[in-house]
Amino acid sequence: MNNRNPIFRSYQSKLLYAYVWLLLGGIQIFILQLFSELPFEYTLLDTSVFNSLFACYIIPLWYAVRFNTWRRKTWHYHLATYFLLGCLVVSVWLTSSYFILWLFISEIDTYLHFLQASLWWKGIEGFLLYILAVLMYRLYTFVIQLHEKANNEIRLTQLLKDGELNLLKSQINPHFLFNGLNSVNATIVKNPAQAQKMLVALSDYLHYAVLSRNRTYASLQEEMENIERYLAIEKLRFGDKLIYEPHIDPGCLSIEIPAMLLQPLFENAIKYGVYESLETVHITTTITKNRQMLCIAISNDYDAGNPLKKKGAGAGLQNIKERLHLAYGTAAGMETKAEQGKFTVMLNIPV
Repeated sequence: MNNRNPIFRSYQSKLLYAYVWLLLGGIQIFILQLFSELPFEYTLLDTSVFNSLFACYIIPLWYAVRFNTWRRKTWHYHLATYFLLGCLVVSVWLTSSYFILWLFISEIDTYLHFLQASLWWKGIEGFLLYILAVLMYRLYTFVIQLHEKANNEIRLTQLLKDGELNLLKSQINPHFLFNGLNSVNATIVKNPAQAQKMLVALSDYLHYAVLSRNRTYASLQEEMENIERYLAIEKLRFGDKLIYEPHIDPGCLSIEIPAMLLQPLFENAIKYGVYESLETVHITTTITKNRQMLCIAISNDYDAGNPLKKKGAGAGLQNIKERLHLAYGTAAGMETKAEQGKFTVMLNIPV
């Protein structure tokens, strides 16, 4: 959520804030003129000083409300926090206002007597205004959170629609099936056992991919098993040109991640690494757990002379970044690195 004070959000909000205090000041001046015998200039000065200072003091109050998170805290804690903060704000406000007014009109005994006699009432008024300011800030944060939640749901719905279409296209990709079946067909005569094994792998891969449409999360073990099926099918085509090296901490296999999250990364590794290289390409997967964070690094060799960021690759990486953000917020992250002929994608996923 945007941490900017709502008062400074726009030119209109600043004007509205000033108009509210002018209106409140006008009401206070009218009441003081009606029920006190103070001259108008003293009433105007009294109201101007007290209101101006309070209007300034409640501006930074936004940050106390914004960053006082309600998670893992009881209502007693928040009530005590806001009460103590209110006492501090009102005390500083009364003290500074009294001191400024005393400097200006300390020789007027009538006004000083009125000022001292009205401090209790002004303290009550200040505390009520403080409570109102806190409630308004809380209401603003609540409305903004609802707005952001609605926007995220809209984005998530659109991503799911786009993702489902892209997923179906990658799950039952005619080009992938064509090449895979041709490779199996070419192997049937030479090595029937291997051809049968690859048909089983192709069937299992497609079965898992289709079922994943109705799943939000899957265990890392399930995901990696399906990735290995996909790579086994591709290896049948590329032979020794493709070498896969997994380095996975066994303790990470039970951790759940968004279903089919990693598949596009391996597809990119094949498409922009193996397809475009005349040399042997190593695809390396390193998965470890660092405290409460799952760390995944997928790297592949590539020809540094060929442009890596082609149409489709960036969109796939952006889609993964969006899925991570919507599933985990700012706690998850993705980084890419291309150096020394190796392209690496690093994911950090909270457990």
